[in-house]
Amino acid sequence: MIIDLPKYPMTDDLVRRKLFWLLQRLSSYGLWRRKRDAWAYFAERYEQALKTWPEDQSYGFDPEAIIWIYDALRLYDQGLPELARGNRQVWQRKTGEFHQLGRPVDLVGKFFYTKCHERWSQVMAYPPAVEKLNKLRIAAGYRGDNLLFPPYNFVCNFFWADYLMDPEKYRWEFETQPYPVFPQNLPPVPERHDIIILTGDAVPCDGIWEPVTIKYHHKLLVIRNGISGFKNLGAFNYFIRHMKAPRQTYYDSLSKEGFDYRYVHWRLVWEDTRYCDGIIPDESEYFLDDKPGKRITAWSGAPSPHSGRWGTLIEGTTGYAQVIQGQNMPEFKDTRDKSHHALWSLLERDDNGDVYLSPEKN
Repeated sequence: MIIDLPKYPMTDDLVRRKLFWLLQRLSSYGLWRRKRDAWAYFAERYEQALKTWPEDQSYGFDPEAIIWIYDALRLYDQGLPELARGNRQVWQRKTGEFHQLGRPVDLVGKFFYTKCHERWSQVMAYPPAVEKLNKLRIAAGYRGDNLLFPPYNFVCNFFWADYLMDPEKYRWEFETQPYPVFPQNLPPVPERHDIIILTGDAVPCDGIWEPVTIKYHHKLLVIRNGISGFKNLGAFNYFIRHMKAPRQTYYDSLSKEGFDYRYVHWRLVWEDTRYCDGIIPDESEYFLDDKPGKRITAWSGAPSPHSGRWGTLIEGTTGYAQVIQGQNMPEFKDTRDKSHHALWSLLERDDNGDVYLSPEKN
């Protein structure tokens, strides 16, 4: 059996930096807040469609979908305050709010518009109006957001960095998720080696872990005399506290299946202590595709140039507003009901026009 080598080897320093940044981004409050807000907007538009579309157009929607949609929104709203306090048990299997919302979100996807589905899978393109709603549903998803749950089969969630690094992995026949925009200066991956665990051990803290082989100094050639270094064995994984360190799946050309499982050492690369002090930092670097200058923007108090949905990010919290053309852009109110003068970015136009500045205006 011929096994393709990874496009993004973990021996490459830039690959390591990018994968480290991606896992920090996926586990950030800012990303899950955006997921929740995108889902809430989808719920609002979906319910409006059910109320206003003619029956022959809305017939293909599953009658229980609106129940699943609001069940997922309820779980988002229960889990976000916990994550804001640094409680990452929201990703714990069965008991965590973010793990539980996977079921209703999955059901909505499988039965979204059954006239274009077969055996719970989309087999043909949705009608334009339905596809517009579907894009709102897709906007609440980020590739890799399932990698934060403890593995259900005692095997690490992924082995090669390609899973998150390869742009081709973000495209399917009927769905495309945006590829992350990386900052120009990515921080180096920490080289700590003070906490090392073995498959089967309880994970002592939340964070990013690396599968490694330990290299030792030797005294008299056979007596181990301290750690000399590590050899990487695959992609970083994100673990939450109290889960069991998993086995690693790896590709084995001698195996009948082409892969096998092994026990490995896991080295703590970075402990995730964000939000434990009750402070949510500015996490705008995780969403550089929203950088001012790319999209059409307007400040609070200025007349809106277009009718549509606008978004802003203030102190790590995302806000959304539906504004009519000519109406003054609102101020942003945070969770403490404090108003902020904000720069709003146009996310979606009611006339389906372009939300980006033309080259001559950029």
